[in-house]
Amino acid sequence: MSVTINFRKLLATLFIIVALYNAWTLQNVNVLFVDHVWAGDYVIAVDHLPLTDRDKINWFNDNKKMLQNRYAISMEDFNEITIIEAVDGIKNVNSRWIDDYYCFNHIDSDYRCVDKSLQVNVTRAQDDTVTFYIHSFGGIYVQSTDGSVQKSNYERYFDDVDDRPGTSLDRWLFH
Repeated sequence: MSVTINFRKLLATLFIIVALYNAWTLQNVNVLFVDHVWAGDYVIAVDHLPLTDRDKINWFNDNKKMLQNRYAISMEDFNEITIIEAVDGIKNVNSRWIDDYYCFNHIDSDYRCVDKSLQVNVTRAQDDTVTFYIHSFGGIYVQSTDGSVQKSNYERYFDDVDDRPGTSLDRWLFH
């Protein structure tokens, strides 16, 4: 009898987790602010991002045209796009915790700051491959020019460095 009750509790808990996950991922991601920091470098503040690495990458790829048309982000020649999440919403620039915020100076309002909750860095290489650095327990993913995405092994760079000088370094730098 107690095994049946525990099994039902487990199933109910799993159902609630799946329902919350679906509710979170079905929400539209709203772009709050975009800042053109430097030539080819941008910061995008969003209200939330999807939970999984794959969904974050898909969100970026699915919204390239919108980002280009609405916010003038050139997808052909950007260097780096930093996506931050406004976890607790938009903050007042006169707040006493200003060091914890990223403020968008081109906005004509006191409410133009968001938490510095770094989520994704997107960089474009000279060969037009795009690298996604997912910061929330994610990994590093490389998207080739044909659109295929592969997880990089780069985060394990120091795991297999051996005693022979140059052998592992050459493998990482030149392959």
